[in-house]
Amino acid sequence: MRTLITVREPGREPSPLVIDGDRFSDPDDGPIDAELATGAYYALPGLADCHAHLGLANIGQMGNLADEDIRAHCVAHAWMQVEGGVLLIADKGSSSDVALEILDAPPPTRPEMQMAGRIIATPGGYYPGYGHEVDEAGLADAVRAASAGPASWVKIIGDWPRKGIGPTANFGAAALRTAVEVAHLAGRRVAVHTMAPGGIAPAMEAGVDSIEHGLFLSTGDLGALAARGGAWVPTALGAEALIEMLGAGSSGGRLLTTGIRNMRDLLPEAERLGVTVLTGTDLAVRHGRVALEAIRLHELGLSAPAALHAATAAAYDYLGVDRGFAPGLPANGVFVDADPRERLATLLEPLVIVRAGAIVRGTTA
Repeated sequence: MRTLITVREPGREPSPLVIDGDRFSDPDDGPIDAELATGAYYALPGLADCHAHLGLANIGQMGNLADEDIRAHCVAHAWMQVEGGVLLIADKGSSSDVALEILDAPPPTRPEMQMAGRIIATPGGYYPGYGHEVDEAGLADAVRAASAGPASWVKIIGDWPRKGIGPTANFGAAALRTAVEVAHLAGRRVAVHTMAPGGIAPAMEAGVDSIEHGLFLSTGDLGALAARGGAWVPTALGAEALIEMLGAGSSGGRLLTTGIRNMRDLLPEAERLGVTVLTGTDLAVRHGRVALEAIRLHELGLSAPAALHAATAAAYDYLGVDRGFAPGLPANGVFVDADPRERLATLLEPLVIVRAGAIVRGTTA
C-alpha cells in the first residue's frame, strides 16, 4: 500500500512523499492508494530518549525484579515510547540481560533501539543486588562479557554514596580506561553514570563515550567531550526527582541541588562548544514523555532550537541511525501542530506518528 503524505520540516518548504511498506518512496514511483493528512503539521524524524530503562516503570522498582517482569515491562514500555512519538531510544541498562530480548520484537511495535545489558558496578556501589557487581580487577572481564552479546552499549556506575563516607568513585581512571578499550575493540560504546564530583575525572580520563547525568562536569570537561565527539545526557528531571525523593535538606538532596545549579551554567556552555547534548528520562516521567526533558533543559539554559535538536536529530546522528524524509529512508516520522523551535510543548502531543511504515496515530483518506 502506498500512502501519500506531505512533509514540512522546520525551516523547509513542504514536499510530497509516499509511505511504501517500511520505506519512503517518490510519489511518481506508482499509484497512490491512500492519503494521510499531514500538510498542516511540522515533521520530525521522531523523538529520542537516550537514557531509558524499559525494564522498569519507575525508580521504586530498582530491586530484584523477576526476569518475566522485566520482559513484560520492556514490551509494554517500548510501545508506550512509540505512542509518545519516541522512535529512538538508548536504553542504559537493566538488572538482567533478558531486557535485550526486546530487540527481537517487530520494528512497528518498538522504537529503533540501542541498549546496554546488565549494569556493571562495584559491590556496594549501586542499588543492592542490581546488576553485575565486580571489583576493579574484574571490570575488564565484565565489560568483555557484556560486549559479546547483542548490547551495543556497556553501562558502568562511576560513583555512588557510601554510608558515613558520602559519594565515592567506584572505579579509578586506569581500570575504566582498560574497560573502554575492551568495549571499543568489540565495537561497543561505554556510558558512565556520575552524579557526584568524584566520578567525573576517572570517566573523563578514561575517554568514555557518554556521561550520564554529569552534574559536576566542568567547562574543561565539556570542551574535551566536544573535541572527542562524546555525548552528555543530563537527565535533569531525573536528578530533580531524586531531590524530591531524598528530601532537599538531606546530604544527597543538597548535593544534587548544587548539581542542578551547575547545570544552569553548563548547558549554555555545552551549546556554545558544540557538545552533543541528548535528552533522557531516567524513569523520572512515564515512558514516551521525553519531550518534558527537552522542555526542562530549555528552562535550565539550552536554547529552544538546541533543546529540540537534543531530543531529535542529535540523537539519530550520534547513534548512527538513519533519519529524514527522502525516498529509500525508513518510513518513520512524527508530526506536530506548531513549529517546535518556537513552541517545544507541541512535542508533547504528536498528531501523527508513523513507525516502520505503520500508522500509529493519524487517519488515512
